[in-house]
Amino acid sequence: MKKILTTLIAALPLCAFAQQGVIEQRQDAFSDIESIAKKTDTLLSQSEINWLLIADNSETLKAHSEQLATLFPQGSQSGSKAKNSVWDSPEKFQQLLSKMDEGFQTLYQASLKQDLSAAEDGLETAQGTCRACHRSYRSRW
Repeated sequence: MKKILTTLIAALPLCAFAQQGVIEQRQDAFSDIESIAKKTDTLLSQSEINWLLIADNSETLKAHSEQLATLFPQGSQSGSKAKNSVWDSPEKFQQLLSKMDEGFQTLYQASLKQDLSAAEDGLETAQGTCRACHRSYRSRW
């Protein structure tokens, strides 16, 4: 029994470290999404559209978006800037993450087809969910 208790106590710092790693991963993903989405928006407004770069950007956005679905495990709220409602009632939060992902999927598919209207719609959908999520789920302090 003493051995088990000692092992559990020794593992606590590792759990805290792992939790901090998840928080940093999602913060990095959100930062990259914000930066790359802005760059992509600028690219879509140019007269000569670089579809190859937009496809690369949208593929990265899509990957970050998919990754975020796994980066809010139960117990990872301590030290986070996210409100507890992300974990207490995650249904709407997960719906918004899914909608953001759908927007980035649309952007990616549109970039492959070089369809400006669909690309703009996909990016707008994704960015709209970012704003909605921040209003509902991000603590300001």
